[in-house]
Amino acid sequence: MQPMNEAPDNTAAGAAGAASDRPLGELQVRCLIYDAAGNCRPLKALADISEELREPTTFVWLDAVDPQPSDFAFIAEEFSLHPLAIEDALKDHDRPKIEAYGESWFVIVQGATRAGERLRIHELSLFVGAQFLVSVRTEPPYPLDEVERRWQFLPATLRRDSGALLYTLLDTVVDGYTPVAQAFEDRVEALESALLGDARRTNEVLLEIYAMKKELNRFRHAVVPVRDMLTPIMRGDLPLLGADELPYYRDVYDHVTRVIDQMDSARELVNNARDTHISVASHRQNEVAKQLTIVATVFLPLTFITGFFGQNFGWLVNHIADGKTFAAWGIGSEIAAFLALLGYFRFKRWF
Repeated sequence: MQPMNEAPDNTAAGAAGAASDRPLGELQVRCLIYDAAGNCRPLKALADISEELREPTTFVWLDAVDPQPSDFAFIAEEFSLHPLAIEDALKDHDRPKIEAYGESWFVIVQGATRAGERLRIHELSLFVGAQFLVSVRTEPPYPLDEVERRWQFLPATLRRDSGALLYTLLDTVVDGYTPVAQAFEDRVEALESALLGDARRTNEVLLEIYAMKKELNRFRHAVVPVRDMLTPIMRGDLPLLGADELPYYRDVYDHVTRVIDQMDSARELVNNARDTHISVASHRQNEVAKQLTIVATVFLPLTFITGFFGQNFGWLVNHIADGKTFAAWGIGSEIAAFLALLGYFRFKRWF
C-alpha cells in the first residue's frame, strides 16, 4: 500500500500497533485523523476510533485492503455501521450503487486499470458518514496514491470532510476511465487496419475483436452506473454535502458522460470492425468462387472437344490421318474455345 504523504510511518506500524487491541489478522490498514484546521495525524491504535469520533470537529479516513468478516465486525463496531451495509461490502457486485443507511451512506464504485492488453476492474466499497469515510478495497487493490495527492491539494475553500473526500475518490476513479476508453479506441483502429492488411491474420483478428467486445461490456457495466449514482448526489439527497461541494460533483458527472460517449464510440468501432471482417471475408470468398467458376467453365468446352474426338467416329478416322490435321481440328478447336470464353469473360468484366 502507498503511505500517506503526511504519515509515511502509519502503513504497517498502525496495523501492527492495533493488532494487540483487536483481531485484525493480516489486514492492510491505515487510519488518519483530521482536526478542524485540516491538520493530519496518524491514529496509533484503531481501537481508539470511536473515542476520536466523539470530537465533533474530527474527521477520520480509514482505508483497508481485503478485510475478512472478522475485520468488518470490528470496523462496524467502531463506526456504528449498518449490518446490511457490511453484508453488501462482503459481496462482489456487478454494478456500482449508492444506498442510505440511517445517517451514513454506502457507496460502491469500480475503478478500471489496464495490465498490458487486459482490463482490470477494482471494486471499492465506501462507508460515508458525517465524520468519517471508510474505503475498502479488494485484491488487487485500486491504487489510492493519486487520491491522496488530490486530497492534500484541494482548494482551501473546500471543506476537509467526508463530502470532499468522496468527491476526490470519485473524481480520481472517473479520470482513470479516460485512458482506458482511449486505449479501446486505439486498439480497435489497429485491428481495423489489420483486417484490411494480411488476410492470413483475419481469424486471429476476429477473435481479438470478440475478446475486446467482451472487455468493453465489462468496462461499460462499471462506468454507466456511476452516472446514475451521481444523480441523487447532485439533487442534494446526501445531507453530508455542503452547497459549495455540489459543483464539484457536477464536474465528475460531466467527466463520466464524456467517458460514456467514448465507450459508445468504441462500441460502434468494434461493431464496424466486425462488419468489416464479415465484408472482407465475403468478398474474398466471392473472389475465390469466381476464379474457380471461371476455371470450371473454361474446361467445360475443352472436355467436350476431347470427348468428341475420343469417340473414334469413322469420319475422324478417314480424315485425320496426319499431325497437321490433328492439330487443326483437335488442339485448334480447344484454343479457339478457350479464346472465345476469355473474350466473353472480359466483355462481362468478370475479371
